[in-house]
Amino acid sequence: MKNSAKNIIGLFAVIGIINSCSDFFDISNKQTLSPNNFPATIEQVDLVLTSAYAGSHGIGMYAFYWFPMGIYLYDHTTDTYGSYDERASSMDNYTNINSRYTTQMYVDICKWANLSTTALEAIADYRKNFAVSSEISTLDFMQGQALFNRALAYWHAQIFFEIKPEGWGFPLFHSTADDLENMKRKRATTADTWQFVVKDLEEAVLLLTGHNNDKYRATEWAAKGLLVKVYMQAAYIFPEYSTKAKSLMEDIFTNSGKRLVTLDVYQDMFYGNAAHEFNSESLYEIGMTVNYNQNGPWGGYTTGSGMPMVMAPWYMDLEIRFRLDVEGAVDPITKPYDVITSKKSSEWGNNFIHDANIRRFGFHGIGGDIVPRHTFNPDFKPTSPRSTDNYPYRLEDPAYRQKSLDLKHDKDRVDPRLIVSAGQPFVDEYIDAKGRITYYDRSSEVITRPDLLAWQHRKFTNIRGVEMGPSPYGKNQSSDANYPIVRLADIYLLYAEALKDENPALALEYVNKVHRRAYGYSPDTPCPYDYTSFTDRTKTVNADDHLAYDVLKYERWAELFAEGQWWWDVRRWKIGQLEADYYKETRHGRITWKGDESYVQPIPQLELERNDNMEQSTGYPGVR
Repeated sequence: MKNSAKNIIGLFAVIGIINSCSDFFDISNKQTLSPNNFPATIEQVDLVLTSAYAGSHGIGMYAFYWFPMGIYLYDHTTDTYGSYDERASSMDNYTNINSRYTTQMYVDICKWANLSTTALEAIADYRKNFAVSSEISTLDFMQGQALFNRALAYWHAQIFFEIKPEGWGFPLFHSTADDLENMKRKRATTADTWQFVVKDLEEAVLLLTGHNNDKYRATEWAAKGLLVKVYMQAAYIFPEYSTKAKSLMEDIFTNSGKRLVTLDVYQDMFYGNAAHEFNSESLYEIGMTVNYNQNGPWGGYTTGSGMPMVMAPWYMDLEIRFRLDVEGAVDPITKPYDVITSKKSSEWGNNFIHDANIRRFGFHGIGGDIVPRHTFNPDFKPTSPRSTDNYPYRLEDPAYRQKSLDLKHDKDRVDPRLIVSAGQPFVDEYIDAKGRITYYDRSSEVITRPDLLAWQHRKFTNIRGVEMGPSPYGKNQSSDANYPIVRLADIYLLYAEALKDENPALALEYVNKVHRRAYGYSPDTPCPYDYTSFTDRTKTVNADDHLAYDVLKYERWAELFAEGQWWWDVRRWKIGQLEADYYKETRHGRITWKGDESYVQPIPQLELERNDNMEQSTGYPGVR
């Protein structure tokens, strides 16, 4: 939505004017904004619809918090360099009810749902009062988009759903509130919330059928793809949804024209390269574009994302000072730990890939279980330009880098999707703020933890520069990396899951299609790395990892790693305790799985105080 997103900021200014000046405007000119006469043109209807798309760009959503302060903590995609504020409790799978991050997520999901409902009411009002026959199909298309956006808001709202049908779901935005009391919505049950979402999407599918030409807007296949995910996620309550999902997936395979992208596109479609976004594999993605007019996400709605700022990689600073009588006074080999780090990040760099994920991808041995040590570089020439070769320090083991690269590219031992997802300190190349080649590094904050690998985040970060600063190498804390919501690989794996019991051979073939592409082979032709059964040994190092002999779950974890999807799988499969047993601890401490409440985020204390109809999530405290 790179083009459409540019209207977001101006749109909210317009809405603000309308809402704050209702006594001033009392006019009937269709071309003039008025609360009593808006929307009065099809263009004005589209303006309101655009606000529904803006819902995904709130600070609590993809503009800032959603991954690094939310989903990545719940599913342990990420670890942090310290017990930062409320993030610490989220890493322990029992979030503080006063968490500013969860509060903002809750607020922005409600805004998203409400903006979508506002669009639906605007469409209905215009259809009733102003529409001409030639506009009906356009209005149907708009209505389908608004329904899709409302359903998508609720898909994200799952973090507040309980996992029992009679448990608490989310407040239902059937209509916009016209007074304070109506704003105090009650929570529906989990079952009723899912049925509300399904109803919206089933109607959206009908209205969006045939509308597939605008990549920035919801399409028929976007609606069908999201409906598949909702069916599969609610099937534990409504078993008939699994059959509906299979039928819908077969429709996508047969009629959408979607196909898995080639390996070279796959390896470059998560980093803001417009040539590889909105590709043949994408059913729906949230578009981002760098906003050089707004520094970061703090100014409210923006067209770019600040999320990568939080997980920005640390990298080797080519300009690190080298003082012979300070750093050079004692060889770092004699130190109790590795004291040489560059102390340079492309922005905040609070998060790193949880070490357990590196082992789950299969990387271990040949230096894969240790942090390499440094010594001084006797060939360093201080009067020559700095580079990775002409640097004050070198690895104690000169062969470490090549051994690591060899291991990482050994498909018999390591899942190649590790390369797409994470950057290895001192091994993988990075581009600094001046466009020079350097390497990923470890943060100075883990300098006393030689046991932490601290690989850097790669998906959705700037691999062609840094997160801060101006172009061409900076993104002004405003990343243009799009976020995939539904892509074909996801649907293939869901199809395999739905088909596994009745036709295991065909189900395994769909798993292998995804697997083959990742390993550099054609999705449709058998290859040496094919799985032969659903209980084959996967790449995870630990034999006691519950994914060690579960091909389907492992493939969903590896293929969709760091895309904000794994937490939904953890919830619907109810494998939270098994995951906690695998990850064991974070920088905050030992993970203690509490039970069903650990699958759910608390309703923020602020909401409980303002809304006396609101119920707290089961297992969480909250005083009104």
